[in-house]
Amino acid sequence: MDLLWIFAAVAPLAVAALIAFAAHIDPVSGHWRRRALTNRNDAADA
Repeated sequence: MDLLWIFAAVAPLAVAALIAFAAHIDPVSGHWRRRALTNRNDAADA
C-alpha cells in the first residue's frame, strides 16, 4: 500500500516533467526548438 502512495505522489511530477520536455520539441521535425531571438535588430548588428 505504501508503494501506491509513493506512485501517487511521484506520477504527477513525472507527467509535468514529460509535458515540459515535450514543449521543447518541434512536432513536425522532431528536433529541439531553438530559442527565438527577442530582438532581431540586435542579431543583425552582431
